[in-house]
Amino acid sequence: MPDHRLVPSPVFLLSPIRSGSTLLRCLLGSHPDVHAPHELHLAGYTVAVDDEFTDLSMRTLGLNRTDLEHLLWDHLLHRQLTEAGKSVLVEKSPGNVFIWQRLAACWPQARYIVLRRHPVAIADSIRRAGDANNLAEAAITVDKFATALDEAAANLPGAVHVTYEQLTADPEATCKALCEHIGIPWDPSMLDYGRHDHGPFVYGIGDWSPQIASGCIQAATQPPEAPDVPPLLDSWCQKWGYAP
Repeated sequence: MPDHRLVPSPVFLLSPIRSGSTLLRCLLGSHPDVHAPHELHLAGYTVAVDDEFTDLSMRTLGLNRTDLEHLLWDHLLHRQLTEAGKSVLVEKSPGNVFIWQRLAACWPQARYIVLRRHPVAIADSIRRAGDANNLAEAAITVDKFATALDEAAANLPGAVHVTYEQLTADPEATCKALCEHIGIPWDPSMLDYGRHDHGPFVYGIGDWSPQIASGCIQAATQPPEAPDVPPLLDSWCQKWGYAP
């Protein structure tokens, strides 16, 4: 089945929430060959086999419900890519870290970008976005996403790794490396993402902050130097190479 995918090698941007993935998808989507839509939330699209005769019909075709869902996913990506008139699709839903096995099974030739950010900065962004009451609560979310991301990164060969701090400090060098990974020529217009249409910036399908809507790459927000940073975040800082 994967040999017949309409989009044989999409690019999946894997990251925790609040890690700068919307900025990166806007930069990539500003390339003339790349379509990087808002978050598609593939895991939320399911197929129901409602009766025994439909089940028999599908099994006779050698298909199960997972196969049918993968067909749906592939057709959705193909629709997006065809309407955009481009050749490479980048999908960045943070929830993809929890279904990386299915992505790999659906698209054996998929490419992957792993994006990380200072764990305390992620937690602080979650808190400021109103999705947690404090750093301790946000740390639980960080831990959940970071654990899944590290599992995916360890099992997906060939993934390229970048950080939000690298991206904002040297966007040209970072984007050049990503273009090489994807197999497309570097295009300077990527850096001026505000000149391109990236769809609405609204809660639920990506970042919605004034910072991303500004159309300009801005310096990474420094994590708070709070004395009560949860040990869980300290642990992830050590794992990801961020000094305490």
